[in-house]
Amino acid sequence: MARETAPPSRAEIEERLQRIGTYSRAVRVGLLIILSAFLLAVGVVLPANLDSPSQAVESILMPLTFVGLGTILYGIGMHLHLMHLNLVRQLQPERPDD
Repeated sequence: MARETAPPSRAEIEERLQRIGTYSRAVRVGLLIILSAFLLAVGVVLPANLDSPSQAVESILMPLTFVGLGTILYGIGMHLHLMHLNLVRQLQPERPDD
């Protein structure tokens, strides 16, 4: 049977929301990796497959598609995670400061 954990405190949620820059930097690094891989494929793999246009397109398209979709899914996942934390923060009752 799964053990339920206590919901995160307001301070923990605030701390995670402050780290949003980390997620955006990770997405930017992913984009740079995609662009680097694409340029590498264009410079190295594409010239070896210039015998026919279909081989040339196929050598570039498949790797780029998988890496791009992975990065998009990562960005969507981080966005949904932050939206969930924000919703949890809003639904928590306000505690008066002592």
